[in-house]
This record gives sequence, structure tokens and C-alpha cells, in this order.
Amino acid sequence: MSLETAKPQFEEWVEQHRDDCIEFLRDLVSIPSATTVGEDEEEVAKRIKAEMEELGYDEAYIDDFGNVHGVIEGEKDGAVMLNSHIDTVGYGDRDQWDYDPYEGEIDDGEMYGLGTADMKCAMASMVYGGGALANSDVTPEHDVYVTGELMEEVSEGHAMRYVIEETDIDLEAVVIGEASEMNVKRGHRGRCELKIELDGSSCHASAPERGINPLYHASNILERIEELNEETEVHDFLGKGTIAATKVETDTPSNNAVPAAATIYVDRRLTIGEDEDRAYSELQDAIDAAIEEYGDEVEAAVETLTFDTPTWTGYEMESKKYYPTWLLEEDHPLVQDTYEVVDSVLDSDVEITKWTFSTSGNYTMGVAEIPTIGFGPSEEKWAHASDERVDVENVVRACEVYAGLGLEL
Repeated sequence: MSLETAKPQFEEWVEQHRDDCIEFLRDLVSIPSATTVGEDEEEVAKRIKAEMEELGYDEAYIDDFGNVHGVIEGEKDGAVMLNSHIDTVGYGDRDQWDYDPYEGEIDDGEMYGLGTADMKCAMASMVYGGGALANSDVTPEHDVYVTGELMEEVSEGHAMRYVIEETDIDLEAVVIGEASEMNVKRGHRGRCELKIELDGSSCHASAPERGINPLYHASNILERIEELNEETEVHDFLGKGTIAATKVETDTPSNNAVPAAATIYVDRRLTIGEDEDRAYSELQDAIDAAIEEYGDEVEAAVETLTFDTPTWTGYEMESKKYYPTWLLEEDHPLVQDTYEVVDSVLDSDVEITKWTFSTSGNYTMGVAEIPTIGFGPSEEKWAHASDERVDVENVVRACEVYAGLGLEL
């Protein structure tokens, strides 16, 4: 059955369950899952699994890593995944919120709360889009997985690496529900988190000439990093690469001592034509600037950060914090098929564009080369913002889109 034939079924089912979907989103918002401040996703994963079971999915389960999956079985081998992460950042300064971050209050057609935009709204829409598909009389060509992914806010793609490398899900395509303004997103810049370790020699600050101060070496390095930001590549669609020093730490016995070591942390946003090797060579260039000034007393090394925090199930896995750039060509079948579904369901002016921030597509497409596309009900500008919010009507309409994508992709 084609989407045009199935669309009235999806619309009717979603309309009948719109209040349930919004109440489910409010439930998800009420469950704290801010991995950036040490919370975990156990309770929200279990809540999602229960909703999938209630809606009649063919299967709903939590994998060993802790990700939650609902399955609508298809006619052929292979699978399409509708993917949302179920963790959030912390709410930050509570005084900057006019609404309770965990209430999911609705005001003038928008729901406010932590995770409403980034991205429990997409999780709710995907679960109910899957419900519309599961309760229709159509069968998708491939299995449809609706997946709630862990730890994206602290290391995007970490959980998807587990899914792709350690499970038997045969993914043909991935739809990521990150904020897209109800448009289609086909790529974004990559990024790399790096550090420069600088060794010095500690001594009493009253006689600094007795030691080697790595902070002075760091000053030359930081100056060169600022210059390097003007020398990155530019891509006509994804935009410019960037490099920024974000933090400096010192190893010092007191404020009255020359530090024994210093560490500079660097955020490198990568556009087409840039990769981890490029980032390393740039930071070596910055170190060379310090060597030119201070000679052989400069001891410095570049390293990519890693992430290895155990999941809520206790699963342990280490990943490098290097997230490759990725981009699907506009004429790629997945881009065009997604556009056609979104355009057909919404009957509005749909754009094909890019994300400003990074998503788990850096692993699904950037590493695993599984065609990946984006569509979500929220707006980028509300991600990680005080009084985070999402348009309630967009959450409901996105259910119909996800049902259509499950059927058509």
C-alpha cells in the first residue's frame, strides 16, 4: 500500500491519540535524564518501553547497553531506524526559567520543559508514529526500529556505535529526530575534542627562574590557535570549520608556585576536507610557535579525548571523541524519498538543509556509512536554552511523518 492510500489511516489514528502522545511527552519531560550532570536514562528508557508495549509494537526491549527499541516487523530483510536520544543536558541556572523544567507546562500552544526540544519531543512523536504504523493495515517493506539512544549529550554516536557493532540489526537507513524546524536535514559539520598536555617544572613563585612555566608556553599556543581559526576550510553548504580553545587547567601545588604542568582543551569543528589528522597538525603548528619562542624547554603532546563512562546497565565501552563530518548529496534517494514523505504529509514549504550542531549521524553516516537523514518537530534555537520549548502541533504532525517514513523508506 502506498503512502497516499495509508495516509488517511495515519491521520485518523494520530488524531484519536493526540492527547495520549502529548501526555506521554509530558511524562518523559518529568523524568530527569541529564547525563551532563551525572543522571542516567534508566527510568525514561523503561517508560518508553512500556508505552511501546501498550501501543502494540511487535516487540519492545532494552538492549544490554541500555538503549530502548520498539520494532514493527516488515516484509523483507533490513531495517529502517527512527532514532532519538533520551538524555538531556542540565537545566543550568534555574532562575532563568519562567517554567518548571520538569512540568511540561503548555502555554499558547507550546510545551515548556527540559528536553521538550532536545529531544524528547521527537521520541514521543516517533513512538506514536510507530504506533500509527503498527495499528494500521499496512506492512512496511523493512523492519522499522524506533530507538531511544543513550548518552548522546556527552558523546554523540557512542550508543549508536554499540548498536551497529554489537547487535544484529541490519540497518539500511537512519532517520534522526533532532531539531529540524519540520524540514529535512542532510548533514552537518563534524567535531573533535582534543587536549594539549604541557610539561613544566614547578618551583616557588618567589623565584620563577628556577622552574619552567608551562603557562607561558600555553600563551604562545593560544595565540596561534586564535590565528588558526581564520585558516580553516570553508564548504559552500556546511560552512566553515572552526577551532577554539575552551579551557586551561594547571597542575600546581599552590597559587604561590609555578605549575608543574598545564592542559589546553580545544574544540575543533570540522567541515568537508577536514579530519582528525588535520586537527592534530594544526595543534602541532601551535606548539611549534611556542618552541620558536622558548626552544627545547617546551614539552607538549596532542591527544584526542575519550569517553568511557558506564551506561545505566553497567555496560562499558570506550570511544574517541572524534565525530566525522558527513553529508548526503541532495539527489541521494534517501534525501529525496524523505522530502517526498514530509512534503506529502505536511503539505507545506519543506526545505532541505543542514544542522548547525552535531548529531549521532556522525557515527551512523560519518563512520558506518549508513545513509542517514534528519527530521524533527523542534527548532535548533531552543536546544540547550532556558525555557526550552516545542510547538505541540508540530509534535502531533511529526507522528504522521514518522509513520510515513517507516512505511516508505
